[in-house]
Amino acid sequence: LATAFPQLAGTGQAFVAGVVSGTIEKAWWLLLLLGVLKVVATTATLGGKGAGGIFMPSLFIGASVGAAFAQVASSLWTTSPIAPGAFALVGMAATFSAVARAPLTAILIVFETTGDYGMVIPLMLATTLATYLANRFHPESAYTAPLVRMGIHPVRLGRLDLLDTVTVGDVAKRDVPSVTEDTRLADAAASLRMARSHGMPVVDDVGNLIGLVSDTDIGQLAVTDPDEVVASVMTRNPVTVTPRTTASEAMARMASLSVGRLPVVDAQNPRQLIGMFGRAEAVAAYHFALGTAARDKLNSEEHALQQAPSARFYELHVEAGSPAEDREIRDLAWPEGCLVVSVQRGPEILVAEGDVRLRPFDSVTVFGRPELRDQIVSLLGAHPLS
Repeated sequence: LATAFPQLAGTGQAFVAGVVSGTIEKAWWLLLLLGVLKVVATTATLGGKGAGGIFMPSLFIGASVGAAFAQVASSLWTTSPIAPGAFALVGMAATFSAVARAPLTAILIVFETTGDYGMVIPLMLATTLATYLANRFHPESAYTAPLVRMGIHPVRLGRLDLLDTVTVGDVAKRDVPSVTEDTRLADAAASLRMARSHGMPVVDDVGNLIGLVSDTDIGQLAVTDPDEVVASVMTRNPVTVTPRTTASEAMARMASLSVGRLPVVDAQNPRQLIGMFGRAEAVAAYHFALGTAARDKLNSEEHALQQAPSARFYELHVEAGSPAEDREIRDLAWPEGCLVVSVQRGPEILVAEGDVRLRPFDSVTVFGRPELRDQIVSLLGAHPLS
C-alpha cells in the first residue's frame, strides 16, 4: 500500500498538516481512498503485532475523510464558502474521540491547535456524536479492547464496585433448560420444578430466544388449564445482557425491572441464547470478585516484598509449647511487611493458606525484611533454622 500511496507510510503528520492548511489539495475520491487505505494499513499493522500507534493514524483518517466530505459538500452548499481545513480538523477530533472514547481530549487538542473559538461548537457536536455511535457499536475503545481480550476488565474511575470487575460471561449459567411456545403449561411447570428454577427461556425450533416464562406467569393456570400453552403467558422480547456486560450493570437492570433473572445472548446476535444470569450468578459474581481482589492484594504485597532492600527467606522451626502451636496462620499477628510462604510437615509441603493450623515440628518459610526476623521468631516462639 505504501508503495502505491507513499502518504500512508510513517506517521502521516506532514500529510495531515498539509490537508488542514490547504497546501495539499487532492480530489475528494482520492482523499476518501487514502482514509480507507489507512484504516486497512493500521489494522494490518496492529493485528500483526506491529507498533504502528493509534493516535496519528486516527488523525490521518479523520483529516482525509473530513476534507473529502468538505469538497463534496462545497458543490452542494452555495450559501457560503466551505473551508476543507476546518472540516479536516473536526474529522480528526471526531475520529480520535471514537477510537479512544475521549471526546474532551479531542476537543482540547484541536482547540489548542487552532485557538479558534468558532470551532468549539462543531467540535463538541462531532465528538459527542462520534463517541455515542462508537459506544453503540462497540463497548470498548482501541486502548481497552486488547485488555478485555486478555481477561482484564477496566473499571470506571471513582468509587470502585467489586462487581464492575466481573462480567456476566464469567459467571453465567450455561446450557440452561428451555421450553418452546407450544409447550403445555403443566409441562412447563414440571420443567421449572425439575430445574429448581423460577424461570426459563422460551426458544423457537432452532434454539433462538423469543421470550421468557416464569412460575409467576404460569401461576394457577398449570392446574386449572394445563393444556394452555406457554405462548399465552410468556414475556416476549425480554431485556437481555451479553457476556461483556458487567455484573453490576446486569444487577441494576434486574432491580429496575423487578425480575430475578436475565437471558444472556451473543453480542452480535441478540437472539442467540448463551445462558442465564440470575440471583445465584450474582452471588457467584460477588465471590469471584472478592477472590480476584484478594489475589491482586497478595500479588501487590509479594511484589512490594520482592522490591524491598535485603528482603530474604527465613525458615522457622515451630517448637512444642510455643504460642503458635495449634493455631491457624490467620489467627497470628504477623508483622506488616512479611509473607508466610509455605509450611513443611514431614515430607509434605503445604501452601500457607489462612486455615492451615500449625503443629509442633512444622517448618514455616517466611519472606520478609531482616528487621522483622526477631519479631517473627518471638511470635512463633520458634527456633530459626536459617
